[in-house]
Amino acid sequence: MKWMALSSGLVLAVMTLGCSGNKSEVPGRPERTEVSGTITMNGAPVEGATVTLRPAQGGHSAVGITDSSGKYVLGTFDKGDGVVPGEYLVTVTKLDATAGGAQPTPDDPNYNPNAKQEPPKHLLPVKFADATASGLKASITATPNNALDFDLK
Repeated sequence: MKWMALSSGLVLAVMTLGCSGNKSEVPGRPERTEVSGTITMNGAPVEGATVTLRPAQGGHSAVGITDSSGKYVLGTFDKGDGVVPGEYLVTVTKLDATAGGAQPTPDDPNYNPNAKQEPPKHLLPVKFADATASGLKASITATPNNALDFDLK
């Protein structure tokens, strides 16, 4: 009975160490801090937008996608694993990939190898897709709970 309790405790300890959530679990990866926020357009939540933080002075970008309430969590190496502290330029994009129409596959009789594919349509003002034109910036500190809320206008 003692042996069973000891081995159960050992298994639990190993599982806890393996799932500790340490954000620098891979050697060489910089420390990151939690960053989340909300994207709205004229006060209304934006679902399915991609939020990207691009380092102002080189480094690692971070990305997140908004949910139905406009909320997102950023990740640098893995989904939601945080952002390296520093200064960032921010882009917010939402594309309609179906706007240009899908090209038939090569085995379709209507396939045209010379057809020009239309680019996806921007569903938000295009200026927010350009890091230098968006006007959106972020300063991420090492303290957790960096909240980045943006109301696009």
